[in-house]
Amino acid sequence: MEITFMYPASGISPHYAHLSWAKSIGARVVETPMGVGFFDLNKLQGSDPLLLESLYCAPFARRYKKKNPNCKIICIIADTSFWSERLGILRKMFYWRYLPFVDGFVAVSNRIKRDIQNYVDRPVAVVRPFPVNKFRPRKRGFGKKILFVGNEAKEKGYGNLIKSVNYLPDFELFLVGDCCKRVHTKKANIHVEGRALSLKPYFEKCSIYAHPADFDPCPSAVWEAMYAGLIPIISEGVGQSELFKGGLRKLVLTRNDPKTIADKIAEIYALDDKRELIEKCMRLSSEYTKEKSVRRFRKSFYQLLRELR
Repeated sequence: MEITFMYPASGISPHYAHLSWAKSIGARVVETPMGVGFFDLNKLQGSDPLLLESLYCAPFARRYKKKNPNCKIICIIADTSFWSERLGILRKMFYWRYLPFVDGFVAVSNRIKRDIQNYVDRPVAVVRPFPVNKFRPRKRGFGKKILFVGNEAKEKGYGNLIKSVNYLPDFELFLVGDCCKRVHTKKANIHVEGRALSLKPYFEKCSIYAHPADFDPCPSAVWEAMYAGLIPIISEGVGQSELFKGGLRKLVLTRNDPKTIADKIAEIYALDDKRELIEKCMRLSSEYTKEKSVRRFRKSFYQLLRELR
């Protein structure tokens, strides 16, 4: 079986977890344009099946499948592809043209699986990514420093997080990643850091990780912050929220407006004994290892292929 993993030339692809999955099944790796542009189909010669990192690769997979109709196409969905807020007319037209050629999906959360199946009748497996940057800081106290890591997509929720600091004058917020391209503030307690070579310094200085997204499939930064001993405060729109059971439910925002975010941060900070909560978060993150994720992907991928025979 010759498997090819296709990823789009987005500048941030392929995701390390997705590439690890692809390598685990012996896939060759091929870059495509972002939905439009020249692509040499000879790079896919002999492939069956195709594994796509994104639906941006679907136009090129479609061309190949029209010439090789028995080829199966499975697509990873780890973005807003099927989020109702992004299903505009242009996206629906794109899907009308290309989705009929996609045979199955790998989703990174149960929420995404439901969204896919509400839109198209195809088999979907759920495989969660894993923390890439695993770091355990030295022993430290619990302070008033908050961390957010993410790109510039507005649905990540950093806009409301920034506004929440108006209610938290004694706290400091550190913003890391391309989100900083859209942030313009002169507040002394908001630190616009940009891209960082390492998250280690932020994991050492910060105690709370806030990710109040409208929608974020299953961000690795949440796992990594938990692994490092930060307490995460996340919205229901974040993929990990469906795994926060029992005592961890208090960390999930039911609304992500600035005042609600601020109140939750203040509530968690005021807890008398946060050590048990921190340890629960660290244990949960530790369950999602690269090895387990890769094994789950391999099993799910081949199960999908069996279903598609």
